[in-house]
Amino acid sequence: MSRELDRKLLARLDDMAPALVRSFRILDPRGPAGLDITLNQYFVLSLLARKESFGMGELARQMGTSSGNMTAMVDRLLRSGLVDRQRSEKDRRVVTVKLSHTGRELAGRVQRVTKAGMRRIMRRIPDEQKVAFFDTLSAIVAVLAEGRRPRRRLRPIRKTLKKAKRQGQ
Repeated sequence: MSRELDRKLLARLDDMAPALVRSFRILDPRGPAGLDITLNQYFVLSLLARKESFGMGELARQMGTSSGNMTAMVDRLLRSGLVDRQRSEKDRRVVTVKLSHTGRELAGRVQRVTKAGMRRIMRRIPDEQKVAFFDTLSAIVAVLAEGRRPRRRLRPIRKTLKKAKRQGQ
């Protein structure tokens, strides 16, 4: 594609960004899904909901931030009662973080609200456009990951859809 097309598409993205942000309520002062957490805190809770616990260094890498910033964020989540932090008895330098009971409930609620909103949106979009969008998004993620060690290979959405159809979902 030409640079001119890229320029025009990026200009359209700039025009669309405020509406997208407003509709997802990402910048709502109460946080994602109307809850009293920041977007970064939501991302931490979301990561912790997928895995039992994380070491602080690994959590910082996943979030793309420094260990100092991650420590400050975990401190705030700890004060809010959303996470538990534990030092290794073998090596006191090793600190792991996991969701507290309250954090697990909040993460589940945020995920339910987010998925329900996305389902409402996706019902109004033709399947071909959804497939094209997710294929494009997968390509963007692949480009962003170039030069970094891949954590896992993303399956193209078309294969996922075909597999779901075969299984009768």
